[in-house]
Amino acid sequence: MKHQIGKVIEVKGDTIAVSLIEFDEENTVGVPEEMAVDVSTPDGPVNILIGQPGSFVELSLPNGTLLCLVTETRMREANVGVTEAKEAVTAGDFVIDQVSRQLVTIPIGTIDSDGDFERGTNVLPTVNAPVFAVLPSTINDIYTSFAEGNFSLGKLSLLPEQEAKLNLDAFLGRHAAILGQTGGGKSWTVASVLQKIAQFPQSTVLLLDLHGEYASAFGDEAEVISAADIEMPYWLMNAEEILSLMIDRAESSAPNQNAKFKELLQSAKENHPENAALGLEKITIDTPVYFDLMDIVDEFRRLDVEMVQGSTKKVKGPLHGQFTRLLMRLESRLNDRRYDLIFKPQTYNSSASMDDLFRKLLGEEISNRKKIVVLDLSPVPFDVRGSLISLTLRCLFDFSYWHSRLKGSRFPISIFADEAHIYLSDSGSNQAPRESAERIAKEGRKYGISLTVISQRPREMSSTILSQCGSFLCLRISNPDDQSYVRNLLPDSVRGITSMFASLRRGEAILIGDSMMMPTRIKVDAPNPAPDSADASFTALWSEEPVELNVAEILDTWRNQKVRN
Repeated sequence: MKHQIGKVIEVKGDTIAVSLIEFDEENTVGVPEEMAVDVSTPDGPVNILIGQPGSFVELSLPNGTLLCLVTETRMREANVGVTEAKEAVTAGDFVIDQVSRQLVTIPIGTIDSDGDFERGTNVLPTVNAPVFAVLPSTINDIYTSFAEGNFSLGKLSLLPEQEAKLNLDAFLGRHAAILGQTGGGKSWTVASVLQKIAQFPQSTVLLLDLHGEYASAFGDEAEVISAADIEMPYWLMNAEEILSLMIDRAESSAPNQNAKFKELLQSAKENHPENAALGLEKITIDTPVYFDLMDIVDEFRRLDVEMVQGSTKKVKGPLHGQFTRLLMRLESRLNDRRYDLIFKPQTYNSSASMDDLFRKLLGEEISNRKKIVVLDLSPVPFDVRGSLISLTLRCLFDFSYWHSRLKGSRFPISIFADEAHIYLSDSGSNQAPRESAERIAKEGRKYGISLTVISQRPREMSSTILSQCGSFLCLRISNPDDQSYVRNLLPDSVRGITSMFASLRRGEAILIGDSMMMPTRIKVDAPNPAPDSADASFTALWSEEPVELNVAEILDTWRNQKVRN
């Protein structure tokens, strides 16, 4: 039997206000002052807290009930009317203002007479409609019916014995965002999610790790690749990516540079002896095959100083001086050792080596298969990092696309982009990573490649990427501007839940979107082992006895951009 706790007093837009009724022990209705009720069940009474933000209540409808999420609890004083006050004075009684306990709720979905849940509703309750407490078993049935498989992020915060099950296909396939301020538990959450994904017999995950936090978080299930050691060679770039590194489109000579480069690139790819042996029907400027960049550079140098015979003497060639600035930019990159992993590959320097490179990125190396590949970007300078990320994302998208075309089936690849606001920003100077990620966000679902962005600054993220995310796992966000930005990303019906972001504990999150039947407050399971993201303890470290600081060793490591073993 359901336990009535109140009645509807206001239906306004996307919120419904509920007034709690005083507890009547004889009729077992209402809510005691301690805001907890015992609901009778066949297995005995179940104690339920009433009014906790993030908890649920049921509102009566003609053909079932409306499940609502509590976002606010408040008390309101109801002033005594004039007539009642006069009667009290006449009778010599004291006049006491009445107090009403109220809940503010948002509708989540309907439960029909058979107990089946459906998101959304086309009917709202009217005032005075009865409101009931919700049993944990009801919540469990809803989560179980929606979850695909048995994937759980943790426990429900308000029902600690209840698994927080989600639909992983919807979470990954429709892209997701993990948002929260520094110290809110983002790294903890990412490690926990990926450790659970690694329990599948097979999975393919690439984690872009900007700070080197995850190297020890996944044990033997992961391959950790230092970006300083991996090569993403220039010949994997498509024509547009190479042109963006070489040509300043604001120059008057840019059209000539663009046209001539494409001509030389086509020739270099077609005429390389290895490529002729591949048996390709045709090779275009975007075909990922090896070519010698220095052949193109040498030709640009020749054309830039070319002198041709005139009627009486030698004169400047038709393209004389057209490539001077292009060569300066290109030679600057070629001479910059930070770009050696792109422009001077030592391992992946043939078309045949492309197989080995993709096996490494996908964790598919023969006899060394891994479920997670951690690409540690911490040793790579910022301005090189963008080119590396852009090329990696674009190549994985193209791989998924052509796998789908060839096999007629998907090869699921999940990309987790840590600190995404740094390189996937609308306002960043290097737009190539953002454009590659946006393509995955807009088209990746068709080909089985997903993107999960992790950020502490959602306002600085690409609006296109966030608009394509179907699920938002929001940890503590206390900045009002960030709260407002996230609120505007959510459907109108659940925007009220953002008021709870600032009160979340570390490692606690609210999951909103396609992957969960309803907005849910979750205590994320602790990862084991945890990522290397703990805060430094000033008190503990400063309490130790002083030791000699080896400054020279640190400076040597800094200069070499790597840790010597």
